[in-house]
Amino acid sequence: MIQNYLKLSLRNLKINRAYTIANIIGLAAGLAAGILVMLCVMEEYSYDNFHKKLGQTYLLMQHQTHGGEVQTGGATPAPLAEKLRSEFSEIEYVTRLTGGRQLLRNKEKSFDEPVIYTDPAFFNIMSFPTVVGNPIAALRDPGSVVITARLAQKLFGNEDPMGQTLQYNNTHDLKVAAVLQDLPENSTIKFDVALPFGIFEQENTKLSSQWDANFLETWVAVLPGTDITAFNQKLDKILADAIHEQTVLFAQPFEKVHLYNRFVDGKPAGGMIYIVWMLSLIGIFIILIACINFMNLSTARSERRAKEVGVRKVMGGRRNAIIGQFLSEAFVTTFLALALGVFLAKLALPLFNAVLDKNLRLDFSQWQLWSALLTLGFFTGLVAGSYPAFFLSAFQPIQVLKGNVTNGKGGLFLRRGLVGFQFFISVFLIICTIVIFRQQQYVQNRPLGYALENLVEIPVKGDMAKKFEVLENDLIQIPGVNSVSAGTDDLLRFGSTVTGIEWPGKAADQDFPITITHVQYDWVKTAGLNLEEGRDFSRDFGADSLACLLNETCVARMGLSEPIGKMLGNKTQVVGVVKDFVYNDPTSDPAPMIVYLDTQNASHFFVRIQNNENWQKSLAQIEQAVRKHNPDIPCDIHFSKDEYQRKFVGMRRTSQMVSLFGGLAILIAGLGLFGLSAFVAERRKKEMGIRKVMGATAANVWLALSRDFFKPVLFGFICSAPIAFWTMNMLLQTLDYRIELSGWIFALAGAITLGVALLTVSFQSVRAALANPVNSLRSE
Repeated sequence: MIQNYLKLSLRNLKINRAYTIANIIGLAAGLAAGILVMLCVMEEYSYDNFHKKLGQTYLLMQHQTHGGEVQTGGATPAPLAEKLRSEFSEIEYVTRLTGGRQLLRNKEKSFDEPVIYTDPAFFNIMSFPTVVGNPIAALRDPGSVVITARLAQKLFGNEDPMGQTLQYNNTHDLKVAAVLQDLPENSTIKFDVALPFGIFEQENTKLSSQWDANFLETWVAVLPGTDITAFNQKLDKILADAIHEQTVLFAQPFEKVHLYNRFVDGKPAGGMIYIVWMLSLIGIFIILIACINFMNLSTARSERRAKEVGVRKVMGGRRNAIIGQFLSEAFVTTFLALALGVFLAKLALPLFNAVLDKNLRLDFSQWQLWSALLTLGFFTGLVAGSYPAFFLSAFQPIQVLKGNVTNGKGGLFLRRGLVGFQFFISVFLIICTIVIFRQQQYVQNRPLGYALENLVEIPVKGDMAKKFEVLENDLIQIPGVNSVSAGTDDLLRFGSTVTGIEWPGKAADQDFPITITHVQYDWVKTAGLNLEEGRDFSRDFGADSLACLLNETCVARMGLSEPIGKMLGNKTQVVGVVKDFVYNDPTSDPAPMIVYLDTQNASHFFVRIQNNENWQKSLAQIEQAVRKHNPDIPCDIHFSKDEYQRKFVGMRRTSQMVSLFGGLAILIAGLGLFGLSAFVAERRKKEMGIRKVMGATAANVWLALSRDFFKPVLFGFICSAPIAFWTMNMLLQTLDYRIELSGWIFALAGAITLGVALLTVSFQSVRAALANPVNSLRSE
């Protein structure tokens, strides 16, 4: 039976080559898009699956309640790990984790590499395959280091890396004691160097003992069978007992860290999973549009297949057999389209990866890929072929053989409804594309509150911070350099927060996390910040080591009406108030901040240069001065503006991806409309000939053929616009700094959709309108 179905299907598809080719191309385009989306979604869901203890591993996070608002973060204090080890019997392993980029040197080679500081238990929890050595034992030795195979090749070439000596930040000599395989691309935790946490403790003795300094991650692996609800109840008060604040500690499953990373007012609010869902929805929509094209063309051709159905029924054919025949044709067409879709996806992958900065591959050695492709093929074939099969098999043989073969209003209404649904999806995607693009541009052009132009940043590596004063003296002598400063943060990202700071008039329940940063003299001037009142740190005031600056948000949250001169705690005096500026998340409002003076430590140097025709010469002289005082350290000089623009890479990629698939969706919808309009124009050829003979103009003929297609397009727009408005408004409400939805966005989406429909349908309509009526009526 199945063999017979296949033979008949191939014969019918061969006889109707044009129809078959149109269907295969339309379905292949939709399936190619679906395959690309599927690869993206599979990659996102594959994150961290290679860890053997994934189901037992948790990241400890905390909810902090301040002023009735709950803030959630993954930063925890360093002493927490030891408390967990001693008090929680259900914990198998616990480890601390922090990191950044640090300088590594091997003889004449030096590189700036991503580094983590962690405990030996890190490699008991995480399953990073080892090439050679024992990473657990390596981290027990404060003089050892663990590196990846990529870095080993980079530093030592083909030499054996084991036992080789590396210099870390020009301050520590470390022996390579283990080499890991290169970390998988789908790893949430990324690094090339793992250092013993003891090194971090040596360099940050105060932070390592402070309960109110949240700056590192704490990971735990619980024993199998642990009741996580009961575990969270035990964690509930651990930080509150230690620091006497409204703080709740909880365990976030490692399986959710990548996709579910956003909280609002202490409640899960999605995160990356929203992007995955949106991608999945777009992929399904595109495949549905392609399936609708198949349905429309199949039902439109019903008259040509009706007599076949009538004869088969008269000869004793059962409806089930006829349904099976039409479904088999749909599946044959679909799997031919799937093969072509895989080929198209393979061709598009390099461009797709370049746009999204990914490394997606069609790896046919993976059974998961084959399963996904076969599922996609069966789903598409079933959706595309089900209605035509049931529709065509329902014809009554007596009526068909008498010549009464019409689709009736039901068939016409169905096709219009399907066209309307196609453009419903297309309008929705166009509106999403416009809104996401507008939001990206709006945030990207947001006033920052300081002068980002002509601000040069030099990341501090090795022992560069000790040479700041002599370097500052050389830099300030360079023509075109206006000022020089330094700080522990780079103006775009500030990491450390503290609680428990006292100020005049503070109520017992009035506490909130405050961002803390340390800077050198002339920081406000060099960064281009604006002072609301007071002054910057100055060498003219010898007591500035006991002074601080606040931002406007911090002053407002503290309720200080006259902040200048006020004391924070027992010894720190407020000398200035800095106007709010944007940092960390460019879509959020600035958080409270306190700025302290620290002339000993810095992670970033800042140089303000003049905006004139000699800026390149000034930049070259700055680089020469840095190299003069730090000849053994790679010189990394860049404009802060360039670094700020990198914050929007992810947002731009999302916008590009939605635009790409949205454009593809309306293209496929247009192709379907083109095929359907061609069929209708052919079917109504004699009618149009009679109209022209009776005096109808070309415009009359064009309108008669076109208007029936514009109605479902307009209906699709009317239905889609309010749903798109609701969806995009919900998305924008999650952002502090956002655009307002305007009517022109929806008008533009409608105009684009109508324009595509007009161009698509008009080609066939104009062709029919200009045809010679004699040719269409000759057979009569």
